Amino acid sequence: MTCRHYLQTKTRSPAFLWRMVIGLLIAGVIIGLAVDFAVPAWIGPQAGLFADKSPDDPLEGPPHVLEQLADRGRWSELWMAIPGRILDRWRHPGVTGLAVLTGLCWLAFVLQAIQIRRGRDSRLWLPLAGLGLGVLSVWPTFFLIYWQERTWNLADSTELAAGLRCNILGVGLREEAAKFLCFLPLLPWLVRRRDELAALLCAGAVGIGFGMEENVGYVGGSGGAETLGRLLTPVPIHMAITGLVGLAAYRACLWPLPWGPHFMAVFGVAVLAHGMYDALLSITALEEYAFGSYLIFVLLVYQFFHELRPLQKRRIEPVSLTANFLFCVSTVAAATFVYLCAAVGWQAACDVLVSGIVAQSLMVYLFLREMPETMVTV
Repeated sequence: MTCRHYLQTKTRSPAFLWRMVIGLLIAGVIIGLAVDFAVPAWIGPQAGLFADKSPDDPLEGPPHVLEQLADRGRWSELWMAIPGRILDRWRHPGVTGLAVLTGLCWLAFVLQAIQIRRGRDSRLWLPLAGLGLGVLSVWPTFFLIYWQERTWNLADSTELAAGLRCNILGVGLREEAAKFLCFLPLLPWLVRRRDELAALLCAGAVGIGFGMEENVGYVGGSGGAETLGRLLTPVPIHMAITGLVGLAAYRACLWPLPWGPHFMAVFGVAVLAHGMYDALLSITALEEYAFGSYLIFVLLVYQFFHELRPLQKRRIEPVSLTANFLFCVSTVAAATFVYLCAAVGWQAACDVLVSGIVAQSLMVYLFLREMPETMVTV
């Protein structure tokens, strides 16, 4: 039996795949407990990695230079000062390592799902460019935070009306606009090649890049529980939502009359869904409806997989896409647990990851149900 045939057989065997998933998760638990025993936790109930910054404005720090520039309306100087502060956030090896590992795992899924045809195929380098552009999209995002706070009077709030306004017109609008803006340089290449599959997944790669940076902010700005539980969801939800917006934009470029209004509708729904996802997790009056955030996550991920499946050509690869997906999801979950065991201890790590694990389980179910080589029929 050749190695290729062995991989084709094994990576399409449900028994092998579940053993792989369980093995990776058990390894993560064992390593996490060992790390917790060896390393004292450094994130407490009131202190984060960047303790002088809030989760929603993690670039602010002594001497509050960015705040001062924004208060004085010196927008060009503020624009040029932001990248240095972003780079400061990536100098912490633990946070950076977890973010990069998460991004690389999801990029590996995208690079197989996009079905590269040859070594110099644009389907290879366009997702890589998309990943970089996604990280870059954090720059305009943070600029818009300061600009919206001072021109639109948007401020983070746990009150219903103010919170909805901030999360939808603030968080949702600026993040989706920034990611789409950074996807635009790839759009002419995709339209010229008439490649819907690449449009969906290259836009998804932009979302992966943004989600990587958001994970850094969640760890850096968290006081130990508020946002750490969301570490597993930023990358897949940004991949899905940005991928759907990018695909709609691609179709609008090719067929403006029927698809132009559709793109506007998709972008509007993306902003609303993104804003409501955050609102349900942060607004006090909506606490009893927090489960709705899972529903939003599930619907976005389901639609992404639903669009992906018919765009792929049927072909037999040495390692199945299902095996790639399950390996990546399990590795990210295990690595996140290990990091949180070191940061907050194993008991707190279990507590804060409950919501993320539920969301990941739903995502895995949807993938197995929707994609080829499925192991789920209901």
